[in-house]
Amino acid sequence: MLRLLRSEAFRLQRRWMPWVLLLIIAVGAVLVYLLIYTSVNAQLQAIRNGTIPDQPGTRTAIEQTVRQLRPDRVQAFGVSIVNGIGSIMLIVLAASHIGTEFGWGTLRTLLAHGASRSGFFVAKLATLLIFAAVFALVGVVASIAGSYLTAAIGGLETSPGVDLPAVASAAARGVFAFVPYMALAVVFAVWSRSAGAGIAAGLVAYFAESIVAGILVSLNRDFATVVNYGLSRNVASITRVTVGASVGPAEGGAGSVASTLPDQGQAALVLVTYTALFLALAWWRLRARDVTVS
Repeated sequence: MLRLLRSEAFRLQRRWMPWVLLLIIAVGAVLVYLLIYTSVNAQLQAIRNGTIPDQPGTRTAIEQTVRQLRPDRVQAFGVSIVNGIGSIMLIVLAASHIGTEFGWGTLRTLLAHGASRSGFFVAKLATLLIFAAVFALVGVVASIAGSYLTAAIGGLETSPGVDLPAVASAAARGVFAFVPYMALAVVFAVWSRSAGAGIAAGLVAYFAESIVAGILVSLNRDFATVVNYGLSRNVASITRVTVGASVGPAEGGAGSVASTLPDQGQAALVLVTYTALFLALAWWRLRARDVTVS
């Protein structure tokens, strides 16, 4: 098992995709901070100059958005950036990490050299989980850097600074929320024996389920009872963060759609159940797969 794990870790380090994904989240998190600050600051200046009419509540909403960019809001705003980008990127990586083994024919070679299918599967999953943690860490560090850079440019308040325990908690819940989507991508990759098909199917399922769930709840809140057993709304429940009296990106007020999200205990149970189901399906198909034709 350790030999397979070392082999998978080495091969993951040697591939270009993981490094590109880390570069994207490192640069992207900082750019999101800068782009949002530039946009809202331009609107605020236009209102102050009279170029844009100062409608009731507009300036307050803009100033509240600017406050979300401060270092003490990283656990709500910065981590939400990492979660949003990471869900998509880790679906791509998970499907590619296992799907390419069939296209390259390396699974057949590994088994011929004495590796077990269970060892291969566990090593793949372990390296994916480790990468998800590293991805979240890089993204959070980049978000903290982006918040301080934005604060320096805009003269924003930096005290009391970053709440590291809160950021760590939010990031850990984000990694937990990545896992079912990665498991779903693994299912599609194993069943299709293709990285491309696994990526495409995983992304379609990710976007379609969240869009349909949002539409149903917006049409009728009673549908929340049904869609709350899907992935997207349970992920939103796990990852939502409230900072003080303010509302985080994934959470709304008492009358908002977010108020119909399931509680976090139910969300954790549902996500663990989905993950176990997806991995069981992937393992059952891998165990029965004829790799001589892969």
